[in-house]
Amino acid sequence: MTEPSTRMRLPSVPMSPILSPDIPKGPEWCYQIKWDGVRTLARLDGAGGVELFSKRMERRNKTFPEIVAHLKTMHVGACLLDGEIVYFDGVRPNFQRGRLGIRSGSGRDELLFVLFDLLHDGSEDLRSLPFLERFQRLTSRFPDKTPHVMVSDLFYDGDALWEWLHERGWEGLVSKRLDSPYTEGKHHQSWYKKRKELLLQAEVVGIKLREGQLSSLVLRYEGQYVGHVSGLDYASKRILEKFMQDYPGECPFPKLTPGMKKSDVAWLSVPFPCRISALEFTDSGLLRQPKLLGFGDKGHT
Repeated sequence: MTEPSTRMRLPSVPMSPILSPDIPKGPEWCYQIKWDGVRTLARLDGAGGVELFSKRMERRNKTFPEIVAHLKTMHVGACLLDGEIVYFDGVRPNFQRGRLGIRSGSGRDELLFVLFDLLHDGSEDLRSLPFLERFQRLTSRFPDKTPHVMVSDLFYDGDALWEWLHERGWEGLVSKRLDSPYTEGKHHQSWYKKRKELLLQAEVVGIKLREGQLSSLVLRYEGQYVGHVSGLDYASKRILEKFMQDYPGECPFPKLTPGMKKSDVAWLSVPFPCRISALEFTDSGLLRQPKLLGFGDKGHT
């Protein structure tokens, strides 16, 4: 007889929300907190067997043995779950500390598996069902929140949830159509994510080179190294090539990260301002996912 876990087919990729600056409105929409962690699917065979998978469907049992152990103790039957493993610091999810905890083996008690979808209920494939029905069946299997496994709450006022998250420094929210089936990847118009952005003016103190070509800008903010940003167009590269030749300088930082020590950088004697957006500062003081918005002071192009 075929075991339930072998009948629960994994998606090739999880369903993913599409980035949008807007929050869709209407009675057909619901909202969930965007938990900032590692996307994870879990397949439980109902007899104590647990398999964790990354968003690329790679096995992750050895990466998160604590979550495997917690799921093994939960008598919820055979199912295929979709969610996010996060490092919860007691105030908010912390992506960078979560990654550091995974690498170093520290902070493991703070790992939390947040569930938001149910793809299989036993041998029954639920992916063609509306999201609301899948979510209701998920909450019936996991009615209680525990310190390590919980179902993400569902909200119906997107603006109020966004305001709550923004005030507390959380990453953002996901909007979902109540009638949406589970569609792999982003080939849909049913899930959208809105996330906060950090806007700041930094100084360009160096130009990183790759095989002699301009690659990215080395950034300083409040006297500290905060990373580097790419996204230079052809015209900017031509201007910067002459600028770095006219104003050569020395590294302004007493210490560099190991990666920067190995990099080819043309340091500048005359820094210049640029405008940057990013998700946040990591625990190590670097900008997470920085984007170049423009040059000059705020309010100028």
